[in-house]
Amino acid sequence: SVGWLIVLSESVSVIYENRATYHFTSLQVGLVYISPFIGGILGTAVAGRFSDVIVRWMSRKNDGVYEPEFRLLMAIPVTISTVIGLMGYGWSVSERDAWIVPTVFFGIISFGCCVGSTTAITFAVDSYRQYAGEALVTLNFSKNVFHGLVFSLFFNHWLQSDGPKRVFLALGGIQLGCLIFTIPMYIYGKRARMWTVRKNLMEKF
Repeated sequence: SVGWLIVLSESVSVIYENRATYHFTSLQVGLVYISPFIGGILGTAVAGRFSDVIVRWMSRKNDGVYEPEFRLLMAIPVTISTVIGLMGYGWSVSERDAWIVPTVFFGIISFGCCVGSTTAITFAVDSYRQYAGEALVTLNFSKNVFHGLVFSLFFNHWLQSDGPKRVFLALGGIQLGCLIFTIPMYIYGKRARMWTVRKNLMEKF
């Protein structure tokens, strides 16, 4: 999730400095980042505490047995905030709504991305505690490759050719499609973990 903030950062100057939209100065564009800063703080503050509440409640329902998959229930607020945020951001810019509208959506995206990042990290660490370091490296590597490298190669051209509405509706759809995979992971995650242990895959790779 947090990778979308990298993609968004590439669009902010293009969108807000454009004469056809808001015609912001460089200083005004910089102040736009106050919104995701606040959203990120709130997301980080809420994610861990709320996730722990859910985990304790689910563990009690599961006869006191904790499963890492309980963390994946946080995918629900992540999906709502990031998908609505991405789609709303692009839509509001295309409709030339007041500058505060896409800026608020930017903050909502940041909130969801931080919650998603915390959820992914805690789930990975709880699933394979002995490989916590490797899990964090893999998450950061994937984020930097797919969002920092791959999207940066074509994103600005795509934005200029198709416009913010189509681009961010597509990104919202991609995000929704990715997060749908948390459903089978929640259902079959324990079996998958047991399978990797039986096959000794973590030691091999």
